[in-house]
Amino acid sequence: MRHGSSFGRLLGSSLLLLLLSAVNLAPVNADGDAPALHHSYFKEPLSKLLFFKNPSTLLGINKSRGRIFRSSDSGAHWDVVSGIPSGKAARLYAHPHEPRIAYVLSDSSEHWITHDEGKSWEAFSSPLPATSSGVRPLEFHAERSGWILFIGEKCVEESGGWSPFPRQVCHDEAFYVKDGFAKATRDHKAGDHTGSGIAPLLGEGKAVAKCMWARHTKEFETMAEEAIFCLGIVPASASESTDTSGLRARLLPAEQPLPRVHRRNLVYPRATSETHPGDGIQLASAAEGLSLASRGLKDAVAEILGSQITRNKVQLLVSEDFFATKRIVHFGSGNDGAGGDRAGGGVVAFSVVKSYLLAAISHADSNEMDLFISVDGHTWAESHLPLPPGTEEDAYTILESTQHSVLVDIVTSSTRAVGSLFRSNSNGTYYTQSLEHTHRSKNGLVDVERVHGVEGVIIANQVSNWDQIGKGSIFHRERVELRSRISFNDGAYWRYLRAPDKDIDGKALGCSADGWHTGQCALHLHSVTSTRAPGRIFGSPSSAGVVLAVGSVGSKLLGWRECDTFLSRDAGVSWSMVHRDAHHVQIADSGSILVLANDEAPTDSIAYSLDSGRTWAKASLSSKMRVSALFLDDDGLSPVVLAVGTVREGDHNHEQSIVSLDFSHSYKAKCALDPNDPKPGKDVEEFALRADDKGDDCVMGH
Repeated sequence: MRHGSSFGRLLGSSLLLLLLSAVNLAPVNADGDAPALHHSYFKEPLSKLLFFKNPSTLLGINKSRGRIFRSSDSGAHWDVVSGIPSGKAARLYAHPHEPRIAYVLSDSSEHWITHDEGKSWEAFSSPLPATSSGVRPLEFHAERSGWILFIGEKCVEESGGWSPFPRQVCHDEAFYVKDGFAKATRDHKAGDHTGSGIAPLLGEGKAVAKCMWARHTKEFETMAEEAIFCLGIVPASASESTDTSGLRARLLPAEQPLPRVHRRNLVYPRATSETHPGDGIQLASAAEGLSLASRGLKDAVAEILGSQITRNKVQLLVSEDFFATKRIVHFGSGNDGAGGDRAGGGVVAFSVVKSYLLAAISHADSNEMDLFISVDGHTWAESHLPLPPGTEEDAYTILESTQHSVLVDIVTSSTRAVGSLFRSNSNGTYYTQSLEHTHRSKNGLVDVERVHGVEGVIIANQVSNWDQIGKGSIFHRERVELRSRISFNDGAYWRYLRAPDKDIDGKALGCSADGWHTGQCALHLHSVTSTRAPGRIFGSPSSAGVVLAVGSVGSKLLGWRECDTFLSRDAGVSWSMVHRDAHHVQIADSGSILVLANDEAPTDSIAYSLDSGRTWAKASLSSKMRVSALFLDDDGLSPVVLAVGTVREGDHNHEQSIVSLDFSHSYKAKCALDPNDPKPGKDVEEFALRADDKGDDCVMGH
């Protein structure tokens, strides 16, 4: 098999895949029984769901009452866990590398850990309460599961200055354990609640903005396993003793912090509250019940390159012996910046993305930044991006990347709604433009998303009227118009999405080949900035080529409530309309089960298909509910889908409802498949991804 250039134009791409399903996953025939439904109701809603690796076990947190709920039957029934006092639970995390471990953090210094999927809990104490700064309070080593960083928050009452309310000034400090909090739990049982089993990392009282293991990802292996990077806040000089830059002020005794010192939009994550592996699914109260914030992903995407750090006050520190010794990273030429330090304005961000270390440094006398990258933690090189004339390098978004290249989107318009996508070479130093006029939100989300389950396929939204954005009077601003593009070779070449020939009623949509190629009559899809779907936008890692999405056919993308729901079974090469109106979508059981829930009005049914979308049936709910999301385990392997929303009638009106739709007994037979020797046959089909018929065998840009 010949591998084409990763930057070459795609003439045709194909990939031969076997749809490898567990023996009980794919249906033998289209016929099947309806799912078993179980309804649970909560007067005070759960704000987060967390799936363990065993998808039948879930945890949920009710923050208003500080309680943890547990289900051992895929969400059919829920009970309050014992071992955690009511009113104490504030945050819930899973260990990303240990399938049975989870943590519950409180707003004080007492926390809890489970080693058996929430059946039992042990308390431990930390030296300080967990940080409320927005960074993760727990950071996990990718290879040493017991090595954990804990970020705590130290606050003192502010003295001096004027304020009508008492305030605190806070900073973060870093701690570590090498035993998974084992000593901390033993000490707590013995009556020691000081957190003595958790050691300070940089020293007591040393303020940090962020700390990460170098081996935060399994792909990065070039530094010692003990290597840790921290963004350390440089103490103010005597002449700046009244400056509290780098600290946070908050009201007392209220929980909500005061606005922080204004900072430029420096480097953005992939999503507003994008979580890390094991973080679970976030739900937020809204007028219609619940609306999604985000859910955890197995593949780290768009690592947060922090935004809470003040200029001129931060250095990047690294140690390979738990900060018994340390060095400051200087960004110049040669090893460790031997040729001089470029970080005149300070380090504003740092992250580990796949096999790359990335750091953003600010200029001392301008709003611009430079992006530096390292593949070994010692030699740092500046990233060279061919920016359009007049572009200020003052905001990046690091998108979901591979081990072979980094995708970076940079703001190119004063309205911050338009960007430009760049793709790096293998060491992340030189970039070529992949796509211009990408669509961005004001908080840095970018409409560039991978199709999961198949390598190298990306769907992006472009601003078609980019030259008109921001023009016009204050009462008649030009609105953004979006068109969708797809790449089958990791961003080397893009084309518009081909519209279906017919709509759901069999009526011809009338798009010509010319309309497709120009985007004037093509399929356009909602993506990161506007979708209401949880987690991954397009596809699932366990269902190669299956994509459900919300969009419209024409010259531009219509609003969410003006759109319909579409399906592709070949990773975006061709599409069909499967339902009128916008729907929440979910792909379950390795792609053999497709589930839709109306997102435009309360509904009394959930639509599902057991034959890859060819036919659809409905499962009736006990009462009408406004569905806010459909949830599934992170791998997409479970045959159980959870519909979460707010009841709109009857005895449970206005309560949160979690409906478990269990398809485990829907099939009359099981697949005949040897997972160790899969071969095409009655129950296994060959899937050939072909972008066109020109026969080139360049595969996915590799």
